[in-house]
Amino acid sequence: MKYENIIFGIHTSKNECMKNKITLLLASVLFIFANESNAQRICVIEEFSSSTCPPCAGMNAWLDPLFSSNNANVIGSGLAVVKYQMNFPTPGTDASYNAMAQARANYYIAGMGSWGIPLHFTNGKYEDTVMSGPSMGASTQATVTSELASCKTGTPKVNVSATYRVKSLDATNDSIFITVTVTPTQTLTGTYYLIVNATQSYYQNTQASTGHTTSQTDFYHVMRKMYPSASGTAITNLTANTPQTFTFADKISVASTYPTQNSNAWWSNPYNGNVVAFVEDHTPTLRAQTRIMNGYAAPAKWTTDVNSVNSIQNIKVVPNPASSQAFVFFNVNHATKVMLNVTDMMGKIVYHTDPQTVDMNAQRIEIPTANLANGLYNVTIRSEDGGEMTQRLSVAK
Repeated sequence: MKYENIIFGIHTSKNECMKNKITLLLASVLFIFANESNAQRICVIEEFSSSTCPPCAGMNAWLDPLFSSNNANVIGSGLAVVKYQMNFPTPGTDASYNAMAQARANYYIAGMGSWGIPLHFTNGKYEDTVMSGPSMGASTQATVTSELASCKTGTPKVNVSATYRVKSLDATNDSIFITVTVTPTQTLTGTYYLIVNATQSYYQNTQASTGHTTSQTDFYHVMRKMYPSASGTAITNLTANTPQTFTFADKISVASTYPTQNSNAWWSNPYNGNVVAFVEDHTPTLRAQTRIMNGYAAPAKWTTDVNSVNSIQNIKVVPNPASSQAFVFFNVNHATKVMLNVTDMMGKIVYHTDPQTVDMNAQRIEIPTANLANGLYNVTIRSEDGGEMTQRLSVAK
């Protein structure tokens, strides 16, 4: 019996039909793998800076807004940023400085820290425009804007993904958990390392004793600790499409006022942070060569031992626009702890509440807005089980 089927409008025999189906199946599989290996190229920018460095303050005055407008460390933006606060000038007083920052600096330039900042590397490549002298490290907004336009291009040789969970504020038991998965898109031979940074998304430093000696008071994306160390983790056996997963767990310390220099203490709740992870190739030896193959920035999620579910529902902010005060209304589907953050368009936290237990059903939290400048803000409610919802708030007086 002759079996006929129509594929693309062509009459075929049964054998021919089966051959066509197999061909289509193989084509589909190849298409899937092509898409998997054609994942997004993340641009990784590392900046070496300091709160005691006047040129750094000048550069960050335009660099931080530029990063913000490009959604740095937001999933899907294609841009991952980490900043290392250096001990400048030696001996410096920057409370955010720790030895891991210096060790990372030494990877690029031995002894860098007491000179030569601000300095930045894009995908592990030295990109500043002045190579020597008192202006070394100087760059321009046009230079970085050009880098941002080009550094995400190309097909990555590895894909990187990560999760970052904050369980509690606990200096006794492990309370932050980081998972990073590295998947090569092709089989690789060479010397490769995974670098993992836990960063503070924002903090403010206004005290001279802790390093506030310039015009800069707001700091973004600053490294607090590197896992397992500044040297990272050696990766071997990079086989095409074979993922490797690396996990890190750690206790945390939140400073009661300001961190002590050379500590890894956080300025505030580590929920206000990201993990920036990237894979670098140690084969290149020149600062003008690209070293970072791909990276990822994962926002902190507040979690417990239970499976994450979105317990928060129906968030609404009223009045909106607000003048002196606003209220955020929301529902939760079971008793839980929640916290509220209000951030400006730069990601700076302008108001927050400590975790508080709420009962099931409708809830209300007041947001004082009298001291907030006119403009747009993001109001985010987060629960301890991983739930999160955000709504935009307009302040107009």
